Amino acid sequence: MNKIKFIKEIWKASRPLSLTLAFYSTTLGMAVAHLEGKLFSGNINYDLKLIFLVTTAGLFVQTGTNFINDYFECEYKNIHFIEGKKYNFLGKKRSSFSILIFLLGILSFLITALLGLYIISITTQKLILIGVLGIIGGYAYTGEPIVYKKRGLGTPLSFVLMGPLMVMGTHIAFTHHYSWRPILLGLPISLLIPVLMLSNELRDFERDSLLGIKTLTVRIGFKKAKIIYIILLSSSYLLTILFVIFGFYPVTALFSLLTIPLALKAYQNVAKAEKKGVPITNQLHLSFGLIQLLALFLT
Repeated sequence: MNKIKFIKEIWKASRPLSLTLAFYSTTLGMAVAHLEGKLFSGNINYDLKLIFLVTTAGLFVQTGTNFINDYFECEYKNIHFIEGKKYNFLGKKRSSFSILIFLLGILSFLITALLGLYIISITTQKLILIGVLGIIGGYAYTGEPIVYKKRGLGTPLSFVLMGPLMVMGTHIAFTHHYSWRPILLGLPISLLIPVLMLSNELRDFERDSLLGIKTLTVRIGFKKAKIIYIILLSSSYLLTILFVIFGFYPVTALFSLLTIPLALKAYQNVAKAEKKGVPITNQLHLSFGLIQLLALFLT
């Protein structure tokens, strides 16, 4: 494998476009802290450092998850079948490149842990449990022996770990106390995380069924998964309207309703298991989330 292709394959395995999930969730926690007047302490150097550290930790834990997912699922996706010597690794014959992907995943989690320990040292020990759950949950998504994706828990646990847990953890770093408020206010954006997970599962429904990969969609069926997709999608918009009515959100958050045509387009493609349903759903998460975060920060 030449160097350019080697770098491209590593880049592909890290799935950089998916990192918006972590970026939005950490930013969302900061946005709620901003609404409470606790994002900035008055020491600008400390505040900017903490913003950078928390964001970077979130990005690394997702990158680690992506690498581990790529390692354990590459045999199903028919990628990285690189000619050359195979080595015994974790009970299977693996190429040196596949082993590298696994080690990069572990390295990403290690960096996350080190960043987390430093963040805890300058903020609060209340973050320890959240940090441990985040790293274990990231590995166990497809990492053996747990592999909760194959137990039908990939979508709900991805929502919990990448949504409420990460949003609340970020909020704690700046406020130093537990609160349900960031979880509640983060729901409109966080609910799009399982929507994105479902778009992947619906697209891969036939393949996963044939390979015996028991995702949530395979377990409950294609039609029921489509219903959950549209319910979660609709809930993001409904909650936005309710939050504005009750004064939790600024009126400008209603601009996110402009993405409804994109949401309809996403559902139409996902409902037919079209490949482009996934990138369109990702575009929806990007645009919907950006509008809401801007509305919260500019309040």
